[in-house]
Amino acid sequence: MHKALEQKLVERWPTWFNTGGDVRHTLMSFGFQHDDGWFGIVWRLCEHLEPLVAEMEQAGGGEFEVLQVKEKFGGLRIHVKHANDAIRQRIEVAIQESFHTCEICGQPGKLRENGWIKTLCDAHASARGEHQGCPESVQE
Repeated sequence: MHKALEQKLVERWPTWFNTGGDVRHTLMSFGFQHDDGWFGIVWRLCEHLEPLVAEMEQAGGGEFEVLQVKEKFGGLRIHVKHANDAIRQRIEVAIQESFHTCEICGQPGKLRENGWIKTLCDAHASARGEHQGCPESVQE
């Protein structure tokens, strides 16, 4: 994901995303390892998680932290530290949404396999995952 979009997430939820941390403890130092089209999914997820995380932390559940956000096998993967069932369920909803959202532009998409596995819209699938051909790409 472009650094400007990453920065928006980190500024909004600074205690969740330790992008300057040691790789032995968090993989967020590598940034968000997916394309811009899933920015909206991640942003909405974080908004939905706010009350759930606050409730869990107030109950003594430990300090919530996102350890990694990436693409794998065409879907979003989010690894966290200190989560309860409600948080894990909301993360799963975001993961499932990613399988219907073009990773490049955020438009409706579907899982595609052609020597690579990606969730793409028709335009990006025909361009084999290249950024050309889609006028509705996410803007910084």
